[in-house]
Amino acid sequence: MDTETARIPVVVAGITGKTGSAVGRAVYQAPDLALAGGLSRNHAGENLGALWGIEAFPWVLGDTLGAFNLPHAVLVDFTEPETALPRLLEAAERGWDIVAGTTGFSAEGRVELANCVVRCGVGAAVIANFSLGAWVAERLAAEASRYFATAEILEGHHVTKRDRPSGTARAMAETLGQRMKRSPDDIPVHSLRLPGMVAHQTVVFGSQGQLLSIRHDVHDRTAYVDGVLAAIRWVCRVEGRMVTDLGEILDSEAAPHEDVRL
Repeated sequence: MDTETARIPVVVAGITGKTGSAVGRAVYQAPDLALAGGLSRNHAGENLGALWGIEAFPWVLGDTLGAFNLPHAVLVDFTEPETALPRLLEAAERGWDIVAGTTGFSAEGRVELANCVVRCGVGAAVIANFSLGAWVAERLAAEASRYFATAEILEGHHVTKRDRPSGTARAMAETLGQRMKRSPDDIPVHSLRLPGMVAHQTVVFGSQGQLLSIRHDVHDRTAYVDGVLAAIRWVCRVEGRMVTDLGEILDSEAAPHEDVRL
């Protein structure tokens, strides 16, 4: 798609959820993107404009991709892993690019999706956490792991989050495991699910006489928006490739030696 002359059509699955709504509104406001519609299990058949309080908003929410007759779009998915995986596979088979913040896929499911992306020649970003702060925290923790031999992860989320530990914590454990030459399962992860939480993670490194803590807190789902928008633009420029690291997208957006600030 020529993004210089046409806006990128985007369909958001989970658009009536807390994160999906924040992402959907950002897509609607972006000058180079076009919100083509949304999927909602609980609000299928309702008008999205009415739910958002925007009168001139024509789209009726669907519950399957069959509701959209689009030759190409980017499917953005913030739902549940059980329903998301078959939907992402269907989107790739249609030739749609995909951006997924849904976590909790099995190892087999991730492999199946990656193989489908390659076979169908689409772009995909399947990333546990789209916030810039979480990505920077992971890079800082990777650097700290060069000097500390012991680390544990404390993560907390809202009570409705189903996967435990979170995808962000699992990704952090994998990063630390690789750097420390240990199995990710050997990195202890402590999970909290409490009212008042959104998304919080602290990596604590310990050595004789000292502790080092690297902490990231999300207090509002708009923290994920910039990363998702960057991913939407990125997947339209690649074919047959799936990334799981937000850094690959952010680094590709910057000129050599230029800082990324979203």
